[in-house]
Amino acid sequence: MLQSHNPIALQSQKWIIQALLNLMEKKEYDKITVTEICRIADLDRRTFYRNFNSKNDVLEEYIRLLGEEYLKMYADLDKRDKFNSTKLFFEFWSQHLDFIRNIKKCGLSDFVFQKFEKFVKEHAELLIADDILNMPIEYVFAYRIGGFWNIMLTWAANETVLSPEEMAVIVSQI
Repeated sequence: MLQSHNPIALQSQKWIIQALLNLMEKKEYDKITVTEICRIADLDRRTFYRNFNSKNDVLEEYIRLLGEEYLKMYADLDKRDKFNSTKLFFEFWSQHLDFIRNIKKCGLSDFVFQKFEKFVKEHAELLIADDILNMPIEYVFAYRIGGFWNIMLTWAANETVLSPEEMAVIVSQI
């Protein structure tokens, strides 16, 4: 993504991201074109390419924004124990269930998982706790990142979504 602090460019970026997300609800990701994104966003292709290099770039920017939003929520967390951190994780993703379902439907789970994994590794404080100080960190990361990701996908796929608190109880007991 091309960085800009121009308010008009930032608004265009929001419209483009929203257009892509709307299209992902209706069709396969591979069949979505930049032209369609521009039509839905009511913007010119030149505007798209002034802000993004590709539709993958748009998706990556949305994921980056989700990461920023999550970090803000995490920073505001009063008590950062296993239960409250897990509850926050599911509270956050409960606001984005459609996105989770759409990435799975569009076959983008691996693509988004790679971004999720990179994000968590860059913010190790999200997964590091005293209970793993003497363990090889790469295995702890692999287990916790993969576990949270797969639990989240399973949770989002269920018709009757358990509450974030119920999920925190389950995950805390695993």
